[in-house]
Amino acid sequence: MGGGGLSWKKGDAKRVFNWHPLLMITAFSFMTVASLAFRPVIPRISTFMARSTKKMLHGIEWTVAALSATVGLVAVVQSHNDAASGFIANLYSLHSWVGVFVIAMYLSQFAVGTCAFALDIPSIFTPAVKANVVIVHRFVGQFVYNLTAATILLGIQEKEGFIGCNYTVTKADKFPIQHFFDIPKVCRIGHFVGILVVLMTLCTNFALYSFEKAPHRNR
Repeated sequence: MGGGGLSWKKGDAKRVFNWHPLLMITAFSFMTVASLAFRPVIPRISTFMARSTKKMLHGIEWTVAALSATVGLVAVVQSHNDAASGFIANLYSLHSWVGVFVIAMYLSQFAVGTCAFALDIPSIFTPAVKANVVIVHRFVGQFVYNLTAATILLGIQEKEGFIGCNYTVTKADKFPIQHFFDIPKVCRIGHFVGILVVLMTLCTNFALYSFEKAPHRNR
Protein backbone atom coordinates (compact mmCIF):
# COMPACT_ATOMS: atom_id res chain seq x y z
CA MET A 1 0.00 0.00 0.00
CA GLY A 2 3.04 2.25 -0.13
CA GLY A 3 3.58 1.72 -3.87
CA GLY A 4 3.82 -1.54 -5.78
CA GLY A 5 6.49 -4.12 -4.97
CA LEU A 6 8.96 -4.84 -2.19
CA SER A 7 12.50 -3.64 -1.55
CA TRP A 8 15.19 -3.28 1.13
CA LYS A 9 17.14 -0.58 -0.71
CA LYS A 10 17.84 2.84 0.78
CA GLY A 11 15.99 5.59 -1.02
CA ASP A 12 13.08 3.25 -1.75
CA ALA A 13 11.21 3.78 1.52
CA LYS A 14 7.72 3.21 0.10
CA ARG A 15 8.51 -0.29 -1.07
CA VAL A 16 10.54 -1.04 2.06
CA PHE A 17 7.45 -0.10 4.06
CA ASN A 18 5.40 -2.65 2.12
CA TRP A 19 7.14 -5.41 4.06
CA HIS A 20 5.40 -4.14 7.19
CA PRO A 21 1.75 -4.93 6.31
CA LEU A 22 2.75 -8.12 4.48
CA LEU A 23 4.69 -9.54 7.44
CA MET A 24 2.20 -8.37 10.05
CA ILE A 25 -0.60 -10.17 8.20
CA THR A 26 1.70 -13.21 7.99
CA ALA A 27 2.31 -13.03 11.75
CA PHE A 28 -1.43 -12.75 12.37
CA SER A 29 -2.04 -15.84 10.21
CA PHE A 30 0.46 -17.90 12.21
CA MET A 31 -1.09 -16.58 15.44
CA THR A 32 -4.44 -17.87 14.17
CA VAL A 33 -3.05 -21.38 13.68
CA ALA A 34 -1.15 -21.26 16.98
CA SER A 35 -4.27 -20.19 18.88
CA LEU A 36 -6.12 -23.27 17.65
CA ALA A 37 -3.33 -25.78 18.40
CA PHE A 38 -5.06 -27.21 21.45
CA ARG A 39 -8.62 -26.98 20.16
CA PRO A 40 -10.27 -30.06 18.57
CA VAL A 41 -11.05 -28.21 15.33
CA ILE A 42 -10.31 -31.41 13.39
CA PRO A 43 -11.29 -34.15 15.90
CA ARG A 44 -9.46 -37.07 14.25
CA ILE A 45 -6.16 -35.21 14.04
CA SER A 46 -6.57 -33.70 17.51
CA THR A 47 -7.31 -37.09 19.11
CA PHE A 48 -4.26 -38.90 17.75
CA MET A 49 -1.77 -36.05 18.16
CA ALA A 50 0.23 -36.23 21.39
CA ARG A 51 0.01 -33.23 23.72
CA SER A 52 3.78 -32.77 23.55
CA THR A 53 3.50 -32.49 19.75
CA LYS A 54 0.73 -29.90 20.11
CA LYS A 55 2.91 -27.89 22.52
CA MET A 56 5.83 -28.02 20.11
CA LEU A 57 3.67 -26.88 17.17
CA HIS A 58 2.11 -24.17 19.32
CA GLY A 59 5.56 -22.84 20.24
CA ILE A 60 6.91 -23.03 16.66
CA GLU A 61 3.88 -21.19 15.27
CA TRP A 62 4.14 -18.38 17.84
CA THR A 63 7.90 -18.16 17.18
CA VAL A 64 7.35 -17.81 13.42
CA ALA A 65 4.73 -15.14 14.15
CA ALA A 66 7.22 -13.30 16.38
CA LEU A 67 9.98 -13.44 13.74
CA SER A 68 7.61 -12.19 11.03
CA ALA A 69 6.46 -9.32 13.23
CA THR A 70 10.06 -8.43 14.13
CA VAL A 71 11.12 -8.11 10.49
CA GLY A 72 7.91 -6.17 9.81
CA LEU A 73 8.82 -3.70 12.56
CA VAL A 74 12.36 -3.34 11.23
CA ALA A 75 10.87 -2.53 7.82
CA VAL A 76 8.64 0.29 9.08
CA VAL A 77 11.43 1.84 11.18
CA GLN A 78 13.89 1.62 8.28
CA SER A 79 11.40 3.19 5.86
CA HIS A 80 10.63 6.05 8.27
CA ASN A 81 14.30 6.74 9.01
CA ASP A 82 15.52 6.69 5.41
CA ALA A 83 17.35 9.97 4.80
CA ALA A 84 17.33 9.51 1.03
CA SER A 85 13.54 9.24 0.92
CA GLY A 86 12.85 11.79 3.66
CA PHE A 87 12.37 11.23 7.36
CA ILE A 88 8.96 10.34 8.79
CA ALA A 89 8.04 10.49 12.48
CA ASN A 90 7.62 7.27 14.46
CA LEU A 91 5.07 6.47 17.17
CA TYR A 92 2.75 9.37 16.40
CA SER A 93 -0.44 7.42 15.64
CA LEU A 94 -2.92 5.37 17.66
CA HIS A 95 -1.96 2.40 15.48
CA SER A 96 1.65 2.62 16.62
CA TRP A 97 0.79 3.16 20.30
CA VAL A 98 -1.56 0.18 20.41
CA GLY A 99 1.06 -1.78 18.46
CA VAL A 100 3.69 -1.12 21.13
CA PHE A 101 1.26 -2.34 23.80
CA VAL A 102 0.57 -5.49 21.74
CA ILE A 103 4.31 -6.17 21.41
CA ALA A 104 4.81 -5.77 25.18
CA MET A 105 1.91 -8.13 25.91
CA TYR A 106 3.15 -10.60 23.29
CA LEU A 107 6.67 -10.72 24.73
CA SER A 108 5.32 -11.20 28.25
CA GLN A 109 3.02 -13.98 27.06
CA PHE A 110 5.83 -15.63 25.13
CA ALA A 111 8.25 -15.46 28.09
CA VAL A 112 5.76 -16.87 30.60
CA GLY A 113 4.65 -19.62 28.21
CA THR A 114 8.25 -20.63 27.49
CA CYS A 115 9.28 -20.72 31.15
CA ALA A 116 6.14 -22.42 32.45
CA PHE A 117 5.38 -24.95 29.73
CA ALA A 118 8.44 -25.37 27.49
CA LEU A 119 11.37 -25.20 29.92
CA ASP A 120 9.18 -26.65 32.67
CA ILE A 121 11.06 -25.34 35.75
CA PRO A 122 9.57 -27.42 38.63
CA SER A 123 11.14 -25.30 41.38
CA ILE A 124 9.14 -22.28 40.24
CA PHE A 125 6.24 -23.65 38.23
CA THR A 126 4.79 -26.36 40.41
CA PRO A 127 1.69 -28.23 39.17
CA ALA A 128 -0.52 -25.93 41.25
CA VAL A 129 1.16 -22.80 39.87
CA LYS A 130 0.98 -24.10 36.29
CA ALA A 131 -2.72 -24.81 36.70
CA ASN A 132 -3.28 -21.14 37.55
CA VAL A 133 -0.82 -19.86 34.94
CA VAL A 134 -2.52 -21.76 32.11
CA ILE A 135 -5.83 -20.03 32.86
CA VAL A 136 -4.22 -16.58 32.61
CA HIS A 137 -2.16 -17.73 29.61
CA ARG A 138 -5.28 -18.68 27.67
CA PHE A 139 -7.01 -15.39 28.49
CA VAL A 140 -4.02 -13.19 27.67
CA GLY A 141 -3.28 -15.16 24.49
CA GLN A 142 -6.78 -14.59 23.14
CA PHE A 143 -6.67 -10.94 24.21
CA VAL A 144 -3.35 -10.38 22.40
CA TYR A 145 -4.75 -12.11 19.31
CA ASN A 146 -7.86 -9.90 19.24
CA LEU A 147 -5.83 -6.76 19.92
CA THR A 148 -3.46 -7.69 17.09
CA ALA A 149 -6.45 -7.84 14.75
CA ALA A 150 -7.59 -4.42 15.97
CA THR A 151 -4.09 -3.01 15.45
CA ILE A 152 -4.03 -4.32 11.87
CA LEU A 153 -7.37 -2.62 11.19
CA LEU A 154 -6.04 0.64 12.65
CA GLY A 155 -3.00 0.37 10.40
CA ILE A 156 -5.12 -0.20 7.30
CA GLN A 157 -7.32 2.77 8.19
CA GLU A 158 -4.28 4.99 8.78
CA LYS A 159 -2.67 4.08 5.46
CA GLU A 160 -5.91 4.52 3.56
CA GLY A 161 -6.21 7.99 5.09
CA PHE A 162 -2.83 8.89 3.60
CA ILE A 163 -3.76 7.50 0.19
CA GLY A 164 -7.19 9.11 0.08
CA CYS A 165 -10.03 6.67 -0.57
CA ASN A 166 -12.69 9.31 -1.25
CA TYR A 167 -14.37 9.82 -4.61
CA THR A 168 -16.00 12.90 -6.11
CA VAL A 169 -19.79 13.22 -6.16
CA THR A 170 -21.90 16.00 -7.65
CA LYS A 171 -25.15 15.13 -5.85
CA ALA A 172 -26.40 13.29 -2.78
CA ASP A 173 -24.72 9.88 -2.61
CA LYS A 174 -27.89 7.88 -1.90
CA PHE A 175 -26.67 4.66 -3.52
CA PRO A 176 -22.94 4.47 -2.70
CA ILE A 177 -22.67 0.90 -3.99
CA GLN A 178 -22.84 2.26 -7.55
CA HIS A 179 -19.56 4.07 -6.89
CA PHE A 180 -17.77 0.91 -5.77
CA PHE A 181 -15.27 1.08 -8.64
CA ASP A 182 -14.72 4.80 -8.05
CA ILE A 183 -12.95 3.86 -4.83
CA PRO A 184 -9.20 3.54 -5.62
CA LYS A 185 -8.17 -0.07 -6.22
CA VAL A 186 -5.59 -0.02 -3.44
CA CYS A 187 -8.30 1.08 -0.99
CA ARG A 188 -10.64 -1.69 -2.13
CA ILE A 189 -7.86 -4.20 -1.51
CA GLY A 190 -7.29 -2.68 1.94
CA HIS A 191 -11.03 -2.94 2.70
CA PHE A 192 -11.13 -6.61 1.70
CA VAL A 193 -8.02 -7.42 3.75
CA GLY A 194 -9.62 -5.71 6.75
CA ILE A 195 -12.86 -7.68 6.34
CA LEU A 196 -10.81 -10.88 6.01
CA VAL A 197 -9.04 -10.08 9.29
CA VAL A 198 -12.41 -9.50 10.99
CA LEU A 199 -13.75 -12.84 9.69
CA MET A 200 -10.60 -14.69 10.76
CA THR A 201 -10.91 -13.16 14.23
CA LEU A 202 -14.58 -14.11 14.46
CA CYS A 203 -13.96 -17.71 13.41
CA THR A 204 -10.97 -18.10 15.73
CA ASN A 205 -12.88 -16.74 18.73
CA PHE A 206 -15.78 -19.04 17.89
CA ALA A 207 -13.42 -22.03 17.81
CA LEU A 208 -11.79 -21.02 21.12
CA TYR A 209 -15.06 -20.43 22.96
CA SER A 210 -16.29 -23.22 25.23
CA PHE A 211 -20.01 -23.50 24.66
CA GLU A 212 -21.92 -24.96 27.58
CA LYS A 213 -25.28 -26.58 27.14
CA ALA A 214 -28.04 -24.69 28.86
CA PRO A 215 -29.72 -26.73 31.62
CA HIS A 216 -33.03 -28.23 30.54
CA ARG A 217 -35.96 -26.73 32.35
CA ASN A 218 -39.41 -28.22 32.44
CA ARG A 219 -42.16 -25.72 31.89
